[in-house]
Amino acid sequence: MAIKKKSKRPKVLIAISLVVILAIASAAFVYVSTQNSSASKPVVPGVHVGDTFTYSLTGDSILFDTEAVTPASLYYYNETSYYEVIITAVDGYTVTFNTIWAFTNGTSIQNSGWINLETGNYSGDFWAIYPPNLTVNDRLYPKEENTALIVNSTGSQQFAAGNRTANYWSIENEFTNPSDPTGSSTMVSLIDVYFDKQTGMLDYLDDAQDYNNPQYNIIIIWQLTSSTVWNV
Repeated sequence: MAIKKKSKRPKVLIAISLVVILAIASAAFVYVSTQNSSASKPVVPGVHVGDTFTYSLTGDSILFDTEAVTPASLYYYNETSYYEVIITAVDGYTVTFNTIWAFTNGTSIQNSGWINLETGNYSGDFWAIYPPNLTVNDRLYPKEENTALIVNSTGSQQFAAGNRTANYWSIENEFTNPSDPTGSSTMVSLIDVYFDKQTGMLDYLDDAQDYNNPQYNIIIIWQLTSSTVWNV
């Protein structure tokens, strides 16, 4: 995700990066917004070695101008069979995992990554793991320095195993295209994220992006479909 620091990744994955298309947007747009911070708390990861979490990925677009075209990156989302995250190590604040991005044509991309739950720094294609047991106004990552995003609210998510407590955060940003000297080409991104309070794992994410030149909208959705931790 463009609003968090990350390490370098293989070139083959850049074009189809699983950072909700914001990695693609960040190549052409400049981040211009921050949010308030809150006090930090000690971090103990809520996931364990062997835990798996599987997601569906979809994307859609609405074109308003004849010059607008559907971004090629949406193809990969809509040809996704599943995206799986497998926790492979937990060492202090750092969670390490493998990912499998499987497509409907039978091919897949396998990768590995890690995330530091104190700073939010990560490597790889997946970043949506948070410290467990956060409450409203807690920072998502207590020592993250760029945005100081916080938990906006806490509620209940219904699953086959019953209700589980979920935290929610959102952010709306406007980006400008540096290749447009007039500064009139913009993209507004509104991201909504729900994550499981007990484990810190992503439950649901949508990223709605509104472009004005040419004018079109896209939305990316991640939805948890199964897990070894609870019956989804």
